[in-house]
Amino acid sequence: MRHAFATVADRLRGDAVIVAFAGVGFLLTLAYGAYLAPEWDPVRDDQQEYLALARGIVATGEYTRATGAEAFVAEPLRLPGYPLFIAPLCVRGCSMWGITFVQAILVAILVVVVAKYAATLIGRRGGLIAAGLIALNPSFAFFGAHALSDVFGTTLMVGSVAGGAMLIPSRKAGGLFAGLLFAASALTRPLFVVALPVTMLVVALRHGLRRTATPLALLVIAFALGVAPYIAYAESAFGRPVVGSSGTQLWMAYFEVRGPLDAMDREQEEAGRAALARFTAISDRADQSRGWLALDDELRARALTLIAHDPWGFVARGVLRSAILWTGDVPLRAEHITSTIASLWRVGGLTWFLMGFLGAIFMVRRGDPLSALPLLVILATWAISYPLWAEGRYSLPAQPFVAIGVAAMLVRMWKPAPGAMSSRPAVVQIAPR
Repeated sequence: MRHAFATVADRLRGDAVIVAFAGVGFLLTLAYGAYLAPEWDPVRDDQQEYLALARGIVATGEYTRATGAEAFVAEPLRLPGYPLFIAPLCVRGCSMWGITFVQAILVAILVVVVAKYAATLIGRRGGLIAAGLIALNPSFAFFGAHALSDVFGTTLMVGSVAGGAMLIPSRKAGGLFAGLLFAASALTRPLFVVALPVTMLVVALRHGLRRTATPLALLVIAFALGVAPYIAYAESAFGRPVVGSSGTQLWMAYFEVRGPLDAMDREQEEAGRAALARFTAISDRADQSRGWLALDDELRARALTLIAHDPWGFVARGVLRSAILWTGDVPLRAEHITSTIASLWRVGGLTWFLMGFLGAIFMVRRGDPLSALPLLVILATWAISYPLWAEGRYSLPAQPFVAIGVAAMLVRMWKPAPGAMSSRPAVVQIAPR
């Protein structure tokens, strides 16, 4: 009985720590809101596009880039997940403080989900450490105080992976729940879909296809039903699937961290910039919608031509793009970022990533495929991002899994493996009779 009470007390203590960390993440997000107000970081102009789409949903009940009395104009670039999320907050004017408050709650939820999920992999102490790392990581709070999809998408992606890993096959509805989360995640940022096949594969290997067939089938059905309306929307509006800005991202990636340009590089860069200028000059919203698809297709074709011209150079520069991706953005307003702060942040970010990556590798246990899931999510995110334009916030969805790897490394350092124990024989003292 005493042992049972001690166990319950320890669990309650652990839950109290998780709640405290969630509160820290919540308050830090609000603090960033105070720091960014009243301009709310106008350099990140994606915010205005998301807000405009949310206002359109409120005003017309349609997902459109049209405003006022304009006719419906389909949106080819931004997916509807985030605008739908913030639309209720725009009923009375898209208050940035309202958005920040709700996303502060999301940061708190993310802390709790990471704590519970990490505990299944590296124990309760590891879960608490991972929760603390998320709560104190300023990147989540910083982007939580922006009208950007990053924190919302990250919470969905981590929740879908954790839901799939923890609820299948023990809960019959686990696959349905995870599938809906995966669909919402993909409708927020399409690259997040990489976590879906990885999670399904690992769960099937861990529990066997016979036990997981039904919940995994429910997961696929729920996911398909969740994304089907948007696929129908794109087919109806454009007569084809739309892929966001993948062509533009690929073209920009070729020139990112590029040294001196040769004659072909210069020719393609000038042609690409001319295409961008022609698109920017379009004023009619319907023409912009159609023009974006043409621009993205053109830049994709130019990017593929450039990559074929210098494939190994493009692959090699991917290492530098990866460094930009995994170090993350400095969580400050642009005017407050100095070269010294940027350098220190890069060093710290690379150290964080390498420690988390190694920790995720050490977590892998033979006979337990679920232990490899954080590593596989990191690798999948890395692989799909490798050829694209790198921006620090694009790695945010994978950063909770890096945090779990860091927590695993810290737990490993505090509690060495049996083989790391001293080989010196113990000295046994025998008390005199």
